[in-house]
Amino acid sequence: MTCIARKIIPLLTFAVLVFSFDGAQAAELKVAVNSDWPPFSHGSGKTAKGILPDLITGIVSKKMGVDVVNVGYPWARTQRMVETGQLDAMITVPTAGRLKYANSSEQIVYTVEMRTVARRGGPVEKTLLASPGIKTLQSLRYCDIRGNGWGKNFTEKNNITPLIASKVSACLRMVSKDRVDVTLQSSAVALLEIAAAKLGQELTVLPTVYGKMEFTLLLSKKSVLGNDFLNRFDETVKSMKADGSYDALIARLHGGAGS
Repeated sequence: MTCIARKIIPLLTFAVLVFSFDGAQAAELKVAVNSDWPPFSHGSGKTAKGILPDLITGIVSKKMGVDVVNVGYPWARTQRMVETGQLDAMITVPTAGRLKYANSSEQIVYTVEMRTVARRGGPVEKTLLASPGIKTLQSLRYCDIRGNGWGKNFTEKNNITPLIASKVSACLRMVSKDRVDVTLQSSAVALLEIAAAKLGQELTVLPTVYGKMEFTLLLSKKSVLGNDFLNRFDETVKSMKADGSYDALIARLHGGAGS
């Protein structure tokens, strides 16, 4: 080996190490989110905000040190962007169909819980606290919103005939005015709408969960981040749940309903 070669090889080795380190540090997680699902996510392109974008940023950017870019699209396109690998990940239910093109985190990232809303301190609240079963719901005047697929399945399955309103806020107003007894909504949506309508003194979200959707982080099998990233993500979320920082983050996001 010549003297020049002995000098060049270490320099090339150093350059490769530096490049690899910089590349690892520069990696970012590009997340596809639903552009029209407030308060969970809303906004098109890189304007996307909400509970889920803020949650993933709080975990991946703040705790793991990996930059996050949240990009909003209509839901069908959101899934295609992850399937084709144009974006890295999405946060949703890990169905069999989605697991054909994405790997799921083991840790649950977010749980959408469906709970009832009733007048605070009223007889319906007391009845539901004492007997929250389906038979009680069947005996109550029930409001649901147009286009709510989960609500439609729930009421048909349980022989409940709802009064249909156009928006969650309309159901809440009817509950507050005693025109109906109860509405069953995502607790995060209900809390947001109650706060927006300044009905916090009149309405309460009750504790019984009548249904839930458990979301994980689904990482495209075409993403350059790979399983090493998912393993780190799982370890981070598990640690946050153990030390209380995950619950604190969720509470903050629910209080502000995201950005």
